[in-house]
Amino acid sequence: MNIVSANLHLSLASKGIGDIQHTGWNILAEDISLPVAVLKQSALQNNLEWMANYANQVGVKLAPHGKTSMAPALFKAQMAAGAWGMTLATAPQVAAACEQGIERVLMANQLVGKRNFEIIAQLLSTTTLEFYCFVDSMANVTRLNQFFAKQGLTLNVLIEVGVESGRCGVRGDQQALALAEHVKALSNVKLRGVAFYEGVIRGDDPAHTIRHFVENIKQLTHLMAERQLFAEGDIIISGAGSAWYDIVAEQLSSSTLPAGWLVVIRPGCYVIHDTGIYQSAQQQLRERSNLACEISGDLISSLEIWAYVQSVPEPGMAIIGFGKRDAAFDAGLPTPECHFRPGWQHTVCINEQWQLTKIMDQHAMLSFPPDSDLQPGDIMNFSTSHPCLTLDKWRTLAIVDDNLNVIDLIETQF
Repeated sequence: MNIVSANLHLSLASKGIGDIQHTGWNILAEDISLPVAVLKQSALQNNLEWMANYANQVGVKLAPHGKTSMAPALFKAQMAAGAWGMTLATAPQVAAACEQGIERVLMANQLVGKRNFEIIAQLLSTTTLEFYCFVDSMANVTRLNQFFAKQGLTLNVLIEVGVESGRCGVRGDQQALALAEHVKALSNVKLRGVAFYEGVIRGDDPAHTIRHFVENIKQLTHLMAERQLFAEGDIIISGAGSAWYDIVAEQLSSSTLPAGWLVVIRPGCYVIHDTGIYQSAQQQLRERSNLACEISGDLISSLEIWAYVQSVPEPGMAIIGFGKRDAAFDAGLPTPECHFRPGWQHTVCINEQWQLTKIMDQHAMLSFPPDSDLQPGDIMNFSTSHPCLTLDKWRTLAIVDDNLNVIDLIETQF
């Protein structure tokens, strides 16, 4: 266990994670070696409640995509906040969640390959896991049926519908219907619904195109139901990443569907949020969704990177002690937020004149007003864009209160 810090690793080894509430660690008191990634508890709680309220009001179920954090402690918090289940992307991720007590998982991916079959089969035969995966080809469905029949197990599947030049998924209604007929004829694979991912849709007016795409999915599902292609139980329609979940949820509102249909949305980034691409997506969502605006509050970025100023080698330029090994940079460089000097009573907010201009493996170059008082050993914090690719760089994350006291540690299992 570590927070990418040998010093903290030694501290945890000597104290034990169970003693964390008694340590009195504080980020600004330099009790932890920096850089460190932290999650603010108040923001996490706000985000959990906001999304739960949204899903309840629109009448859909929530299965957050766990690949964002791969932190079972956050999975449990999401389930405690009312989630129907968790979404994951790979068989090992499913196993990690199941080992931590998650009992319903939607694998938003194709289950392909012998070892992956074996992992899921073991979970189904030794736990109470309720499991669903996506399928898009007769060849793979046939292999799944052969394998799970030998194990005496039944596999729940959703037919994934894709878009041209997108990701996985059948292309068009005819392929979907043919695959559904094929699944119905098999003994150990049960068709439980239809799934999609709208986030790959582009164009001049993606919102309009996505609405049309989701409406087509709804009509396809009606047609499959009329032909009695689904197995017994609720008929699941599942879609939605973190950018367009409002269109999916509102287009598939329970008031527009027959009884026994279950709409499951899968946003993953909401619990962490950011100050980049998902903040922008949420702002656009609020511009088009009256329901989202009616819910009190909004999503808040909870993730921060705290790091030292390593050097100020030139006027207006500083080297910060974190880099690509610590934070995402694919969707915009981290944003400087606050400045602190050990001994000060509080942090000082900074403005847009303070910007990262370049990031390397373990160094980031900061441009700031040359007349500002910035010294080596000062501490700065940064918000980020695209939380998925920051969180996967940390084995352990510190949960902090609003005073930056460390109140918990959570592990990731990437």
